[in-house]
Amino acid sequence: MQEQSGSLVRTIALAFIGGVILGGAAGLLLAPKAGRDTRKELKQYANKVSKEVVDVAQRTKAGFEAAVEKGRSLLESKAA
Repeated sequence: MQEQSGSLVRTIALAFIGGVILGGAAGLLLAPKAGRDTRKELKQYANKVSKEVVDVAQRTKAGFEAAVEKGRSLLESKAA
């Protein structure tokens, strides 16, 4: 079960990162702005995405740790 959970987390993380890359590429290709403006917006977008990735990773880690702890407590209660 834990292996499936880890696989799901990896799949979601890869999909998220892939979406970020595709969105950034589309933004660059479709932006009718000067290079300086585009670079400024790209930097702001990268900072925003970076913060969001950290937030998602922290929430995912906390959820995974809670699930592991619950599993441990269930195993301990079954063993007792």
